[in-house]
Amino acid sequence: MYFLTVNLRGIPQMYIMCNFLGTPLEPRVIMLENGLLEFRDQGRAFETHNSLTTSWNILPYPVNPVHWFTYYVMLRSFSHDMFYRTIPDNSPILYLRANVYSPLNVQLNAVYRFCIYKMFLFNTPPELYFLISRIRFRFFFMGTTAIPRNEIFIENLSYSTEYSAPRYFNLEYEM
Repeated sequence: MYFLTVNLRGIPQMYIMCNFLGTPLEPRVIMLENGLLEFRDQGRAFETHNSLTTSWNILPYPVNPVHWFTYYVMLRSFSHDMFYRTIPDNSPILYLRANVYSPLNVQLNAVYRFCIYKMFLFNTPPELYFLISRIRFRFFFMGTTAIPRNEIFIENLSYSTEYSAPRYFNLEYEM
């Protein structure tokens, strides 16, 4: 259910009534969810990394688009946590954690890592920055032969708003 209000400056604002609590959602949360829906409608997950993108020169292995849809679901659950105030801070730092597996012949250098970080930033709606102060990555990169095909595999994707030490300790590549 939608309702229209006018703020102190006389600007009309539209709110959505939450079915669970009967209270209006924050406009920032609504904007984030609209941005996520727009990314899904655009097919942004399929445009992230393929043979036509510039990142393919650095990393010539595909990334399954399902990983990006999982990321969208994770961001949506983050927006719900912000709305229901399970996150007490008003603009927290968002820590993303994941294990990133790649074929053994890929050198896990800084260029490779920044390529993965840029893929995540490409799939992050700009409306998210109205809710958080910044994003910090806590990824564990590993080369393995356990992947059935030659592809980049992202596993155990999660988020947190509280600081914790990375899974590895190397201040040179800390972002």
